[in-house]
Amino acid sequence: MKYEVIRKSWSKRRKLDQQKEIENIEFEDFKKEHNHFCKMNVLYSDGCRENLLSRVVFNEIKQHWIVDGMSVAVRLI
Repeated sequence: MKYEVIRKSWSKRRKLDQQKEIENIEFEDFKKEHNHFCKMNVLYSDGCRENLLSRVVFNEIKQHWIVDGMSVAVRLI
């Protein structure tokens, strides 16, 4: 599955910290179904892993799928 990472900017309300580079993202229980919940496993360049409960969303205006895990979000290509 191909994806594009959506960069989120939290600096408006929080101190800007260094963002880790994402090496790989894998999905468990993924379905192209609006409001479906799945697990997103994120591997960072420093070796850390993060497991996120994510929501699958279809944007009807732009006609694309997004998987949003709050700290990491991706747009499916």
